[in-house]
Amino acid sequence: MHPIHTTLGFIIGSRPSGEAGKMISIFTRDLGLVFASAQGIRFEKSKLRPFTQDYSFGQFSFVRGKEYWRLTSAQEDNTNLRIYANDTNSESTNGTQALVVRIASLLERLLHGEQPHPELFDCIEAANIFLAGSSNLDAEELETLESLIVIRMLHHLGYIGDAADLNGYVHSLELNKDLLKSLKGKRIVMNRHINKALKESHL
Repeated sequence: MHPIHTTLGFIIGSRPSGEAGKMISIFTRDLGLVFASAQGIRFEKSKLRPFTQDYSFGQFSFVRGKEYWRLTSAQEDNTNLRIYANDTNSESTNGTQALVVRIASLLERLLHGEQPHPELFDCIEAANIFLAGSSNLDAEELETLESLIVIRMLHHLGYIGDAADLNGYVHSLELNKDLLKSLKGKRIVMNRHINKALKESHL
């Protein structure tokens, strides 16, 4: 019998597979980037379907297959932002949705194979928790938040080292509106480091 691996994860994308299945890309805390097959998951009756929407957090269980992992169970994280289920059309909500999609897209570019990055996962999870509890962020706050999340991501993956003008905030998981306000004037500096890292690493 194949062992079952259970870990927290963030679904960064999926595509249809077969008659009613999906191939799901999940950034997991313990296994790194996992490509998991989920058979029958597009059927309305599927028990896994509600917990496997794109851009959602949860606890996932897998067994190793010949080519891919096979998803055996999924359970929603209580802190899940659930942007895919949000039926409001406020500017803040739309901005949050777009931000989460861009972060997921960048993760797809940055992650390579099943190498665990628990510090990076904790960074993304902290952002999810903050966004889930912050429904009134304005466009400027969202822009600053995106720069902060991305620079932390790149730092955890080794693309950005320590620098005096980063003042240690890349090492922290702290996220609140006061922090975003204090970093408003540093967004240009953060973006400079981000663009340099992406250019030099050909990402």
